[in-house]
Amino acid sequence: MLFPDDFGLPMESRLRILLLGLVTAAVLSPAASPAAKKASPDAIASQNSPQKGESKETQAREPAGPMDVFADIERGWKAGEVDPILRHFGNQKVAISIQGTGPSGGTFSRNQSYYLLKDLFRYTLTRKFEFVQYRKPSEDGNETFAVAERHYQKSDDGQLIKDKVYVSLHLEGDGKSERWVVDEIKSIR
Repeated sequence: MLFPDDFGLPMESRLRILLLGLVTAAVLSPAASPAAKKASPDAIASQNSPQKGESKETQAREPAGPMDVFADIERGWKAGEVDPILRHFGNQKVAISIQGTGPSGGTFSRNQSYYLLKDLFRYTLTRKFEFVQYRKPSEDGNETFAVAERHYQKSDDGQLIKDKVYVSLHLEGDGKSERWVVDEIKSIR
């Protein structure tokens, strides 16, 4: 029994105290906090990339070639989702220069890129994003690029802007386990 009868409190007061206790516990609980529900960009990105010790079946889900990576980036961009793009970032910083975002350009870590792309999708509405030109991998087979047509609206004034987005990839790995990763993303008018 929560409250013994010898406290002399009416049932209504006991229920109010109980309700207040439950609400306080829910608010103070770390699981209920919005900050606890947010995952770091590295945690988000690593959810979809193969880790040491994963089975070959798990690793087989990772896109095999550059066309798969471009398709994944296209899907993510159209949906305004950072994760499908970020999962293809490697160990190196990525050169990013996209109109519609805060910084004019630079090289960014995975964490910085997460917030940069998140802001891009928050402050612009993508109307079209489609890769229209692909370059075959270089002679050594280590790099390639594609160009997408992008139509987007700025959220502040509703202006429709058309540009092209250049995305280059390179092979990253030690020869045994290689994967295609994003090297550069830039918009071109």
